[in-house]
Amino acid sequence: MFVLLSHKLSTSTPAYAGGPNLVLKPLKQITKGDSSNSYIIEMPNHLGTHVDAPRHFDPSGRSIADYGIESLIFRKPLLLNIPKRDSELIMAEELEAHKDRIAEADILLIKTGFQKFRLSDPERYSMHNPGFSSNAASYIVKNFPKLRALGLDTVSLSSVDHREDGRLSHKILLSGRDFFIIEDMDLSKLSESPKTIMVIPLFIEGIDSAPCVVLAEI
Repeated sequence: MFVLLSHKLSTSTPAYAGGPNLVLKPLKQITKGDSSNSYIIEMPNHLGTHVDAPRHFDPSGRSIADYGIESLIFRKPLLLNIPKRDSELIMAEELEAHKDRIAEADILLIKTGFQKFRLSDPERYSMHNPGFSSNAASYIVKNFPKLRALGLDTVSLSSVDHREDGRLSHKILLSGRDFFIIEDMDLSKLSESPKTIMVIPLFIEGIDSAPCVVLAEI
């Protein structure tokens, strides 16, 4: 059985720090005499559920379109519940308690529970999100060579209230290595680690990262 771990996109999708959103422009409309319906879609590439590729913070890193789909299939996922409140950071010490399990994983999914505010309080979700600390990022890079990706149920790995540390976390995880960060995931459907995770991005050439569909086999 497969479940969807990505959110639907809409013109009201919560954007990091209140950034620009999705804009839909009708190109053709049957109601106006055209033979079909079609739209122009304008949106930031880091809106909604999306995957950060190395080029996001490493000028010499690979862009998302440089990867084959096999690089984005993960067969040893690990789900950790690490509850976080507004603007709190995930720290290395919290990961260390699970180090033996993380050592065998190829993707780490962290369920903070902050996703509950995505619909009920989107401004809170986009402006006061928990983040992933730079010391946790360093801990991952130094200790878990099998780990190829990190996914979170927050609008970004970078807390809006700790932006400098969030930028450093991105640089540590993405620079000089093949690693992916999946942000704004829907982890509410998972109660335990899934069997497989598949990340299916829009393979658009010329951009660093892209919106994606994420599927979990449970």
